[in-house]
Amino acid sequence: MFANETRPGPPAESLPVAEPLPLPIVPDWEEKLRRAEAAARLIDRHLDYEERGRRLSWRERLKPVGLCLEQRTQLLTDLYAITR
Repeated sequence: MFANETRPGPPAESLPVAEPLPLPIVPDWEEKLRRAEAAARLIDRHLDYEERGRRLSWRERLKPVGLCLEQRTQLLTDLYAITR
């Protein structure tokens, strides 16, 4: 057999299905999504606020690593507050 050839498997109809589709991967998906969106909004607000105080060219974007220690601490404290 060549490397790009595949061997035929059993037909899809003969495979057993244990649970109905779609599978419930994450039961509290909506809550996790809401928390993730809130965290992303908070990070964006912190970075936007710091970008306004600095003279950056229109191509530059501030990243969390560009924050000073105090600003990073404030960001992490705020993130902790919204995730608990």
